[in-house]
Amino acid sequence: MKYSLNAGEWNSVFAVPSSVVDKYIKIAGENSLKLLLFLLRHGGKSFSEDDLKEELGFIEKGELEDAALFWVQRGIISFSNDSESLVPAANYSEDAQQLTVAENSAPDVPNEVVRKEKKSPVVVSSGDIAERIKTDSEIKMLFDEAEKLYGHPLKARENTTVISLTDHYGLNVGAALMLLRYCFKIDKTSPNYIMSCAENWVAEGIDSVEAANNKILALEKRNSICEKLKSEMGLQSKLTSKMTEYIRVWTEDWGFSEEMIMLSYEKTVNAKNEFRFEYANKILENWKNAGIFTKEASDAADLARKKPVAVAAARKNENSSFDVNDVVNRIKQRRLGGG
Repeated sequence: MKYSLNAGEWNSVFAVPSSVVDKYIKIAGENSLKLLLFLLRHGGKSFSEDDLKEELGFIEKGELEDAALFWVQRGIISFSNDSESLVPAANYSEDAQQLTVAENSAPDVPNEVVRKEKKSPVVVSSGDIAERIKTDSEIKMLFDEAEKLYGHPLKARENTTVISLTDHYGLNVGAALMLLRYCFKIDKTSPNYIMSCAENWVAEGIDSVEAANNKILALEKRNSICEKLKSEMGLQSKLTSKMTEYIRVWTEDWGFSEEMIMLSYEKTVNAKNEFRFEYANKILENWKNAGIFTKEASDAADLARKKPVAVAAARKNENSSFDVNDVVNRIKQRRLGGG
């Protein structure tokens, strides 16, 4: 007599590493989980990108790449970069609950060469990004931090934006990370805005963490003054580009503090009954030329200007040819005397 287990569908099962579930079940997207389960189900086999898209129902551009890169960045699966663009299926290693795959290394290309060849940021394949993350610890750190900022696994456009900061614009990893953090801090995270900032930073020669920090401090100072002036002027809309350029010159080119700019605001309103950027600009320009950069220095200059006027008035009274009080008294006397 023979005995057997009537397991039904359980006769065909596959294992999922417990570490994958414990660490990533909360943050992995639906497509990433679909891809992982499919590869686990077909362990040992390889699939082309077209086959995977068909099997998994991925029809949107970048869907497969985004799903796969989530696991690649965590060392769970990886891409091969051969001519057929195959995505190797995952296999268990015998001594650990991890997935390993065979892969072909892409040739290293110096960043300097890449920057010279590219005229504008191009879409970088997920396989290339995965290779960079695996072989470059600084790039891995940049992508890890970028993912924390975005709050989700990076999508194809986001991956391209991040890698372009170093490979296209030439920022070092530290400066690139600071740029990303600043953009998220001010809630301007579109790829176009981030890359526009990167282009401006490179044009200004920002090539170190220290330079990036100084730039951010200058931008935050400018933004603070813009908001303060908007509030004082009762504006609901943003300041015009011409207005913000005035503020940039005052803070960055001329080196004035927020206190001095707001002092110029007060003096302008007192003189013109409204705030005029051109008038305030003249005040600040005069201060700059005179070396006045503090309120104390401004007060001293005002006092020095008023003193000669007061002295001149006093001297005028001293040199008068007649006494006003004497004239008044004589008139009174004549009236009383009737003469």
